[in-house]
Amino acid sequence: MTQPNLGNYFAELQANAPRIGRTRAAERIARLRALKQALDSHRAEAHAALRADLNRAEPDTDLNELLPVTSSIKYVIKHLRAWMLPEKHGLPITLIPGSAEVIYESKGVVLIVSPWNFPINLCLVPLVYAVAAGNTVALKPSELSPATSAFLAKLISTVFPPEEVRVFEGGVDVAKALIDHPWNHIFFTGSPKIGSQVMASAARYLTSVTLELGGKSPVIVHPKYGAEAAGARVAWAKGLNAGQVCIAPDYALVRKDQQDAFIAGFQKGVRQHYGESPAHNEDFGHIVHERHWDRLETWVEEARISGAQIWQIDAPDRSKKYYPLTLVWDAAEGIELSCSEIFGPILPIYTFIETSDAIAHVEGGTRPLVMYQLSHDRAWSDGITAATRAGATVINDFFVHYMAPSLPFGGVNTSGIGKSHGLWGFRELTNARSIYRRGRWSPTMLLAPPYTDWKRKLIAAVARWL
Repeated sequence: MTQPNLGNYFAELQANAPRIGRTRAAERIARLRALKQALDSHRAEAHAALRADLNRAEPDTDLNELLPVTSSIKYVIKHLRAWMLPEKHGLPITLIPGSAEVIYESKGVVLIVSPWNFPINLCLVPLVYAVAAGNTVALKPSELSPATSAFLAKLISTVFPPEEVRVFEGGVDVAKALIDHPWNHIFFTGSPKIGSQVMASAARYLTSVTLELGGKSPVIVHPKYGAEAAGARVAWAKGLNAGQVCIAPDYALVRKDQQDAFIAGFQKGVRQHYGESPAHNEDFGHIVHERHWDRLETWVEEARISGAQIWQIDAPDRSKKYYPLTLVWDAAEGIELSCSEIFGPILPIYTFIETSDAIAHVEGGTRPLVMYQLSHDRAWSDGITAATRAGATVINDFFVHYMAPSLPFGGVNTSGIGKSHGLWGFRELTNARSIYRRGRWSPTMLLAPPYTDWKRKLIAAVARWL
């Protein structure tokens, strides 16, 4: 696809944005219902596409790809009419008589750039809110999940006219060419490194952005939770999609005297959920590309050379893009596994003596997308939450906050900018426009120049009184 064509397609979306922005709630709801119906009808094709791209088990596709989209659609349909109503606001006495309200109008034409790790979910959930907000939309799915990208292109074409929503397949060159247009909003999901580049490109046109990024999300284990039980639960969470999840636990913090029990629990959990050899488990996910596999292997080897202890359930296999669940402990702080988001089935373990040490470890790094805590001590959990900053906190579970459509989802600084889901997702993709109305008579002119003695006294009295 050539760049001139991209420009023509952008112009078409831009030209239709005002019309779509004037649609009523019923029209937007009809579009969302059609999208849900199309997903339901093409479920088997979604299963096949995710198997081809990521060896995704069909139940995982249902739970982690399709359900977030359909549940978001249902939630938006239930609330959209209320969200679109003008929001009435009170006035100070100086602005009476009058009335004030806020309307949430469409931003215009929106670009959604989605990743490969959950290529249906992370493409279509933002689309749900963009459509609910009355925008025209360009979708750029990842070239690293080509079967799913082709599926999305086919699916979208059955639901939306191309002048309303269009899918652009292709590689990095297409993504860069798309970003180099004056969008009214860009919604990007991916790494902090690429997110900063998207933000820099958007700055050229002062385009607003939502950046759903990642980072090093910790799991902190309370000493009385049960270290072995904690290890087993983390093993399941780290194995989902072979660790290729932006909200996966990136590392564990356990009390020093409980490290061995946590390791034993993790090993037991791996075998319980994925078998003695996940390499032969047809439902265990693949690493998306050889270069990502190479990165993981390089980082583990760096840890090994630095003196870290390493456990792997079975052997890595590059030819099958298989990387085993891996534990790393006694690792140096400066290595890549300690400093960078892992995005794979590798879990470093760090120890603490006092809770304050765990807090210092978290606060010494970048702000995480989510902080996990395994604890039955409410005061302890509340203390850690108050002492740290993160996009979200989940206690005694993993991932589930993403599935709650009423909760805002997003990070802080390097883990993200802006929020999605629920009311926050709708408002993220709309412009909050203030409207103030006067009647026939306006007292404003009483305070206008020239400033006679009585006006000066009146203004001084008003300033003192208010």
